[in-house]
Amino acid sequence: MILFQERELQAEVPDFERGGFRPATLVHRVDPLFGHGTRLIEGAKLTPGAVELGSVVERDGFCPFCADTIGDATAPFPEEIARNGRIIVGNAWVVPNVIAYSSASAVGVYDVSRHFLPLTAMTREVVYDVLLAIQQHATAVRAQHPELIYSSVNANYLPPSGSSLIHPHIQSSHDSIPLGAQSRLLLASKQHLDSYGQPYFEELIALEDAQSQRMVAHMDPFVWLVPFAPSGFYEVWALAPGLGDLIELSDPDVYQLASGLALVLATYEQIGVQSFNFSLIGATPDSRDYGASLLFRIVARSPMEPYYRSDVTYFERLCLETMIDYSPEEWAQTLRSNFGTTMTG
Repeated sequence: MILFQERELQAEVPDFERGGFRPATLVHRVDPLFGHGTRLIEGAKLTPGAVELGSVVERDGFCPFCADTIGDATAPFPEEIARNGRIIVGNAWVVPNVIAYSSASAVGVYDVSRHFLPLTAMTREVVYDVLLAIQQHATAVRAQHPELIYSSVNANYLPPSGSSLIHPHIQSSHDSIPLGAQSRLLLASKQHLDSYGQPYFEELIALEDAQSQRMVAHMDPFVWLVPFAPSGFYEVWALAPGLGDLIELSDPDVYQLASGLALVLATYEQIGVQSFNFSLIGATPDSRDYGASLLFRIVARSPMEPYYRSDVTYFERLCLETMIDYSPEEWAQTLRSNFGTTMTG
């Protein structure tokens, strides 16, 4: 029912050793959920290695998210959102967003006591605190504004990902209209259920369990895997087929998500990745009626060099095709070794 479409494309490239041209093969894949194309290419290294961050990540002057400034530099929430005006879990703070990206949004700071957190410091406890705090904000927002049924939690880490601040943080979004990815998720889920009578993610998990090439781990309620056709470098998904709306996440669910995310970040550190984006998109309160579920996605970005090469080209931005230089199946194998979790069907 879910079709993994793959096609070999034949090309020729200059042969500098023998002269003339030699044959080359690239593989084209199509993501069955979102519909974008991915090109797996050979003979090039598109993902540059890690660089020394040095003084770039040191605090130089004012930072609104550090402990000595965040109280004055950010506004308190209304009492109906946070009784004391603040949402604080451990060293994590959630504060109102100063830019209106959505009808309701907030910024979650991982740790106000440290201006910069390298990936090695993104432990599950640190990640859990900020995710739990942003989840508490989401629950409060939905209680006051039940019409804002499209919720998500997103992150940019370091400037190559689009972040405007070095101090690591995440952001939430709550609207009465869906994000583009949410719209596609909901539409594709409904169409799949109508056509085949089975929720998309349940079928996808069963297929990946059977093949065991891109499956990484089962960490109830999340299932971690590498997508068949990634939308960027070293992409990882976490599916939650039993959960639809973002505010359905319990504290133990958030802890499991944090545990898996910390393992992905540790693997990123191991292979030299320094920047990333992630997005946790919720479906809607009635999403179970048509099989839509929560989806977490994380993708690596280029390292932060003075004149770094962006990983987003005309292929990704305008042509809706992604170029990657590694096998998703090999990436899944690397992740499995770090997760160390027995896969269950």
